[in-house]
Amino acid sequence: MTSVPHPVGDRPAPIAVIGASCRFPGAGDPAHFWLNLVGGVDSVGAVPPHRWTDRPHGAAAADTPANSTVPAVPAARRGGFVDDVEGFDAGFFGISPREARSMDPQQRLLLELAWEALEDAAMPAAEVHGSRWGVFVGASADDFRLTYLSSGALDRFGHTGSSRCMLANRVSHHFGFRGPSEVVDTGQSSSLAAVHRALTALRTGECEAAVVAGVHLNLLQRVTDQIDLWGGLSRDGHCRTFDARADGYVRGEGGGCVVLKPLDAALRDGDPVQCVVLAGATSNDGGRGGLTVPSADAQYEAMTAARAAAGVAPADIVYIELHGTGTPVGDPVEARAVGAAVGRGRPEGSPVRVGSVKTNIGHLESAAGMAGFLKACLMLRYGQLPPTLHHSAGNPAIAFRELNIDVVTRLENRPFRDGEAVGVSSFGMGGTNVHVILGPAPAAARERLDGAEDEPTVWCLSGRTPQAVRELAAALLDHPFPAGRPPVGAVAGALVRRTHWEHRAAVVGSGWPHFREGLAKVAAGHGFAVPADWLTAGGADGVRCVEAASAYVHGGDSASVRALVGDGPRRALGLPTYRFSRETFPLPGGTAPAAPEPDAPPAPVREAPPAPVRDASSGSEPPPPSDPPSRSQPGTAPAGEPGPETMAGRKTAPGPATEAEAGPQAEAGPQAEAAPETEAAPAAPFRATWLRTAPGADREWLVRSVLERELAVVLGGSVPRLDPDLSFTDQGIDSMSLIEFLDRIVDATALDLSETVLFDHPTLSELAQRVDKEMESEHG
Repeated sequence: MTSVPHPVGDRPAPIAVIGASCRFPGAGDPAHFWLNLVGGVDSVGAVPPHRWTDRPHGAAAADTPANSTVPAVPAARRGGFVDDVEGFDAGFFGISPREARSMDPQQRLLLELAWEALEDAAMPAAEVHGSRWGVFVGASADDFRLTYLSSGALDRFGHTGSSRCMLANRVSHHFGFRGPSEVVDTGQSSSLAAVHRALTALRTGECEAAVVAGVHLNLLQRVTDQIDLWGGLSRDGHCRTFDARADGYVRGEGGGCVVLKPLDAALRDGDPVQCVVLAGATSNDGGRGGLTVPSADAQYEAMTAARAAAGVAPADIVYIELHGTGTPVGDPVEARAVGAAVGRGRPEGSPVRVGSVKTNIGHLESAAGMAGFLKACLMLRYGQLPPTLHHSAGNPAIAFRELNIDVVTRLENRPFRDGEAVGVSSFGMGGTNVHVILGPAPAAARERLDGAEDEPTVWCLSGRTPQAVRELAAALLDHPFPAGRPPVGAVAGALVRRTHWEHRAAVVGSGWPHFREGLAKVAAGHGFAVPADWLTAGGADGVRCVEAASAYVHGGDSASVRALVGDGPRRALGLPTYRFSRETFPLPGGTAPAAPEPDAPPAPVREAPPAPVRDASSGSEPPPPSDPPSRSQPGTAPAGEPGPETMAGRKTAPGPATEAEAGPQAEAGPQAEAAPETEAAPAAPFRATWLRTAPGADREWLVRSVLERELAVVLGGSVPRLDPDLSFTDQGIDSMSLIEFLDRIVDATALDLSETVLFDHPTLSELAQRVDKEMESEHG
């Protein structure tokens, strides 16, 4: 093996992992992912129905020549799949239905994962908006783009929706991050290469913190067919890393996300430190074999360079999360590299332990490195080594004893001490190898999980819909806590530091029995849960808790609760995050839902990032809903009917329409997707209606309702949070949509309006007044 020089100077400062999220086969969050790992769960299964629309399962490829010497490709029957790749809470992220339909599901998944990772870090999105944070995404699949471009149903939003650069830039745009924003593509090592790139950016000061993610979705069967022709897939749909029966891997999909920050800054800011990243390194095979044949020398170089940069010896490396695809060629090559870089440097009889998450969830390709990285984070956090599945007899081509390596095949308790480390490898097709070394959180961070179990406190729950609040309560009630239930005060501190929305509920208590009972009540629809004897048994502290909870539920004031729980360090708890209200946006070529009725135009969907409810203590309240015109208008309650309410029955700022309220307009099909082709309202009927309408408020209401209808068509669906007195651009409506909107207004009214009218009258109210005046000038 080639020698690698040690770095000159001090070792790099550790980088803390302060938040994490994932959507992996069989697991929607890190807690369930860890439960599956320690439980030895195989999350590989059958291909979901209707997943692959490019051709039916088992059908031969249509472009295979009849006289081809290449055998027909057998359809893969198994894989690691995530649920609901077509689902997305577009309204939560201020994205119109029309745009959401033209977005790569990988973009949609990344937005949700980034939000969840920030919540896991107890980091409100508003607090980091405009900061010098970086976004680094490992990705290589273009399944959606290929499907979209070949579908024939193109839309203006499809350019940004299908471009790979937008996987990172979409996240940076939504959260207002102003540091580097990069998509890294090194093949199957992409997401671990993104981690390494983030480490460099953090240490050179390019960014203060970083959101790092890996994503991969298997949307086309033809891609699986191609990989099978290449010879990489297992015949029986199992990945058998380092096993004698290893014959290839099974494809998987999903995404993972972490929030990284320099350790000294994380400790200073009281962030929850889950573990630390010590160093990373990359290398390339550089022509030392075939294009797709891995090089043991190159892998050794990456591992040795990372170890040297981290300042750890082979004896300090307790475990290595392998690339471990289970291929007959790749496994022996990787084993030789691990043995040379670490195994042989350890004491005889003390082998380095190894394993691979691919045996649990399949090979996530560009997201595979992030899956291994998250597994390593959880191992360091919980002090256990999960088993590698499907391993019964070692591969005879691997000299396990000589290389001093050992596959973990059963769950082992293994708390990590300071100075010990875990390595993670990921290797890409074409030869880009990445190795990253992690260590446990420092003792000072681990001690922060201490706390009293029965302290009186308040749990704050909120959402943009009542259903989201109920689902969050149910998720907390049923959540598995791998390390045991944390102190109730720690949970209170994490929940109160989240973004707070217009629908709220609170649970008061002093121990887990109280909070389990209260969560059950909120999940059933209650907005305020207090133990029956609390006012007498809770004492003065109990009274303060009730007062603070009441101020939160009825007024959106979280400051009183924060004063109760204190502003001490946040704790790494792995709590359930926001419950998204997903709509279905079918993939190109899939079955689309029915189109909306033309005579019931929905109110436009607001594209701006949703504004959270501000604390009353901040001195600024959220803007009140605009006064309704003299009669009911689209998207508002008629006079005399109740407006939106909180879980406790108190009115708040209006939230997004529920599924029942939105009706069929919430799901639009190809007709809405081709919005530019939809005819605007004929000008003559509108003119006649306008002339029959009384001048003043009634005419202005008529004009405004027409504008709302035309904007809804442009955006492809309802905009329940549209603020008529906020500028279009501040609500996230892009310039091209505004030009299209103006064209439709001209067609509907027969007025000669220039593009400058949008700049001179940038809100819906102002534009309606201008159009009404133009109608008066034309028609008196």
